[in-house]
Amino acid sequence: MRQQIVVISMLFTSFYTQLLPCEPFEPVFLKPVDTSREDKDFFTFKQKLEKSVKEKDIKFIDSIIDPKISFAFDEDGMGKSKFLKYWKLDKNPKNSEFWDELSQTINLGFTYKDNIWSAPFLFNLTPESIDSYSFSLITGSTVNIRNKPSKKGAIVTQLSWEFVKNEYDETIPKQVPNEPCNWKKVCISDGQVGYICEQYLRSPMDHRVGFSKKNKNWMMIFFVEGGD
Repeated sequence: MRQQIVVISMLFTSFYTQLLPCEPFEPVFLKPVDTSREDKDFFTFKQKLEKSVKEKDIKFIDSIIDPKISFAFDEDGMGKSKFLKYWKLDKNPKNSEFWDELSQTINLGFTYKDNIWSAPFLFNLTPESIDSYSFSLITGSTVNIRNKPSKKGAIVTQLSWEFVKNEYDETIPKQVPNEPCNWKKVCISDGQVGYICEQYLRSPMDHRVGFSKKNKNWMMIFFVEGGD
């Protein structure tokens, strides 16, 4: 009798899984971390960096860019002059997208590894079980996951600092003027599919920045996204 119950349970689980929009997976959480206070010298530098980003101080940024900075995974993805041109910091720096990207990156916390302070925290701390190309981290607490790409969509669930699987669906409608979010379709660990505001998602492959001490000065040695 017990064996029959086990078989029926297995068949039910298999049938239920097939009915789900996507394949369930083991939930993985990663709470935010910032250990920069452990290094007083770097923490002081970080405060200056944050101020310079807020004020779009190109002089400060220019002074901390390493001559061999890496910013892309190709033959032309290295060097200070190319970096400045890539981000359009050489001609009209105030209008560059660099400031927003760097701000979002450093606001997610620093960690230290191999003599480099880097951000965001998930760059060093994403578990090996997570495929960096397929998963993104929800960067917030009790973030709404909705049943359609709209603020009017019903809330499927709320998640906090948890990895979700990226689901690419070209059927997501174009954003309307009154819609505050760019919506992303995701697969939740329990097998449900939902939509989340892009601003609350961070892929391990998104921009990450690193700083190393050279000649008693902190230098930006990489600011890259993607992978090789």
